[in-house]
Amino acid sequence: MSSPHSSIASPRVPASWPVIIGVLLLRTVLLFATTTALIPVTGSYLNALAWGNVTIVAVDIISVIVIAALLRRQGRSLRELIGAKLSDTGWGLVLWPIATIGFVAASFIGNLVAYQGPPPATTLSVVTPPLLFLALWTTVIMSATVAIAEEVLYRGWAQTELTTRTNRGLGLVIMAFFFALQHAALTPLELRAQVARFITTFLAGLMFGALYLWRKRLWPLIIAHWLLDVVGLGLPILLAALS
Repeated sequence: MSSPHSSIASPRVPASWPVIIGVLLLRTVLLFATTTALIPVTGSYLNALAWGNVTIVAVDIISVIVIAALLRRQGRSLRELIGAKLSDTGWGLVLWPIATIGFVAASFIGNLVAYQGPPPATTLSVVTPPLLFLALWTTVIMSATVAIAEEVLYRGWAQTELTTRTNRGLGLVIMAFFFALQHAALTPLELRAQVARFITTFLAGLMFGALYLWRKRLWPLIIAHWLLDVVGLGLPILLAALS
């Protein structure tokens, strides 16, 4: 019998297709719901998206709770799935620059398809949340919860379930599709912006899924994902707030 950390093992009780698709759609539905609910309070969809950096933490917690419950039904545990080890933390630092390069390449392709070049310039001045609060929250809190929730849901649980019911290639593609779909709820409602974000995150999903197949560990991906969000999301907002 193989160790729970030695491979991407098949779950003892595979989930049914309705459960898999339902769980994959749940996070997208929750993200759209929270963003929509914020519009009357914040005054615009862009403001709602900005405040979504705060409310997404609740969606992250719900996502992890749901996966933990499903794992218990399969005779597994969330701790086993994450498998945090010191050596894996080191691998996370190795995977971080790989993930960064991959995400930059994915963004280039997404923008090239949607805009035929760089996207139009945007400004954080159009949103009303206190910028310093938003920057600190995104850097310290949101980047951590998003990394844990998305890696647990999409790579740790869904990719394994999909691989069990199909094969590695198809499971990877389906997982990446739903990973990209959730980002529609985190993007302005403009066609080219949606296309660029979908392509970018679909390719990023393929990359993270491939890294999971390579390392067969979830904790390094969580570390790499967290650092990617800290540097790519949190710090730019923080620098803008401080300037």
